[in-house]
Amino acid sequence: MESSFEIRTRTVFDQYQRDQENDPHIFDRLVSLIEEEYFGLAAGSFRGLDVLDAGCGSNANASYAFLEKGAHSVVSLELGNDWMDCARKRLSRFGPRSQLVAGSVLDLPFDEKRFDFVHCAGVLPHTSDPKTGFEELARVTRPGGSFFLTIMGTANGVIYRCINHLRELYQNDEQFRSAIDNLNGSTTREAIDWLLNAKENEEEEYMPGENAFFRSLFDDDLFVTIRDRFQAPTYHEFSFTEEQIRDWFVECGFDNIRRISRYTRNFHNLRRFLAPMYRHYDHPLARFWFGDGCIQMIGNKPST
Repeated sequence: MESSFEIRTRTVFDQYQRDQENDPHIFDRLVSLIEEEYFGLAAGSFRGLDVLDAGCGSNANASYAFLEKGAHSVVSLELGNDWMDCARKRLSRFGPRSQLVAGSVLDLPFDEKRFDFVHCAGVLPHTSDPKTGFEELARVTRPGGSFFLTIMGTANGVIYRCINHLRELYQNDEQFRSAIDNLNGSTTREAIDWLLNAKENEEEEYMPGENAFFRSLFDDDLFVTIRDRFQAPTYHEFSFTEEQIRDWFVECGFDNIRRISRYTRNFHNLRRFLAPMYRHYDHPLARFWFGDGCIQMIGNKPST
């Protein structure tokens, strides 16, 4: 059921997910996002569970985390087969507990009530029919199991309004598109060196260490995020609200539905100064910059 733009999106994501795989700091940071406490579960709750990591990405970092935490099995699902060589680099150590499956969230190749925990982070906005994808993920969640979803909210904050404008520029301006495509730690270090050298030719540092601090705000991890926001073919549509996603959970029979947030740690760049707003998404400052923000919601399917 996947469309051509979902396939194009997969191609875009593949490259920088491979970049993440090759950077130990980035990969470890992503793995650290999977923790029982964050999902409202007791320590050790993933032990013995059958987990679906839907839209796992080429490096399957969440799958790796679930397996490390003792899941009985983890099915890592992604479009096509081209990503599997990258995922196997990390997951092969877990043997038959790890299974790689080619498939779409719009038509999951699994029986109903197959998984104890379903994880789908940042995938549905890149599909032609997010509601169908949600219903499919709900279908394969077992009674007594949990379904966790991450989806971008409505673009009613300053940052996302800017992103949408620059995404349009990326699509239509060849010079800007080339600059974004070539944006990485190396090219940025060259630009920053020029900027700071030019500044130092005119005046000394105002505060000791200010140049080193400025350099610390930028790294490859940051540029992976920036390229993600501009290059992915479907990021132009931030159109989901917390109320809407909560209604989807209710319609699919879930209860104990809750929006969750975290203070995202271990950034070595500018985003460490944004982390308080990720945690406190409802603070007026966070609302100003991010609007509805990144909606992360989990629900439980009642036991029958």
